[in-house]
Amino acid sequence: LNYPFDAAVNDNNQVLVANYGGNCISIFTLEGNYVKKVAAKGSGRGHLSCPNSLTIDMYGFILVTEGVNNRVSIFHGAFIHCFGSKGSDKGQFSGPSGIALSPNGTVYVCDRENNRIQ
Repeated sequence: LNYPFDAAVNDNNQVLVANYGGNCISIFTLEGNYVKKVAAKGSGRGHLSCPNSLTIDMYGFILVTEGVNNRVSIFHGAFIHCFGSKGSDKGQFSGPSGIALSPNGTVYVCDRENNRIQ
């Protein structure tokens, strides 16, 4: 790991780590054995740059905030979708740094440099 920032456990009892410096999501067993990584460094769709928080929804989708790409990327085995871009308008982020899901599935993102939650 290289600057791990956040972790979550999925329904398969795997620990998913937002590997900030490694620019990926690292997956481990509960015993700490490495399984695989999700994504690679970059700015294109399906790539990550400085992932700093993650959450897993009830269907196993992984939602990841990216501090440099200023977006949320979604994975379910492979890349599914991303949303957000750099800025201060609604739906834009500047240094997203945290993510949470409400019981009904609404996504909340800590938009650090815009001093707000979206």
